[in-house]
Amino acid sequence: MTTMTTTTPVQEPPAPPAPDKVFCANHPDTETLLRCNRCNKPICLKCAVLTDVGYRCKECIRGVQAAYFNAVPADNLIAFGVAVVVTALAAPIAGLLLRITGFFGLILALLLGGGAGSALAQIIRRAIGRRRGRYLRFFALGGIILGVLFGMVIGLFFGIPALNLPLLFFTILAAIAAYQILR
Repeated sequence: MTTMTTTTPVQEPPAPPAPDKVFCANHPDTETLLRCNRCNKPICLKCAVLTDVGYRCKECIRGVQAAYFNAVPADNLIAFGVAVVVTALAAPIAGLLLRITGFFGLILALLLGGGAGSALAQIIRRAIGRRRGRYLRFFALGGIILGVLFGMVIGLFFGIPALNLPLLFFTILAAIAAYQILR
């Protein structure tokens, strides 16, 4: 007698359901799998901002930055005024010093320009109580430019030559340094 064994076919587990398509909250035609790690909103790569803790949407980034920038509107005017006054007083002195030193004035301007900008940024920061502003650097930059122009007029009044190449380099480097520090 032969015994017949019947084997039951092995059934494979059912396939997981296909995930619903998710589209970017800001670009409804763009499919995405990425979500903001703070608010869990679906975002595409155009909307995502890579932070140290992962991708976030631009709205969450703005929310964090709003707490970071605590300046009052008057701080912008104070930064502008301080930059104008300090630069207007320093520009004729720097121009005279850089002209007297001749060729070494250019080297001196390259070496000291960044330090002068850093010092100006710290003076501005102390004048506004160390608060941070979103547009503070632009007001300071405008004040530096206007202060240099006033400084050149003051220098001409006292017989100091108005503009020379070392003073131009010095001013550019000082403005760049102040701009970067006040960001």
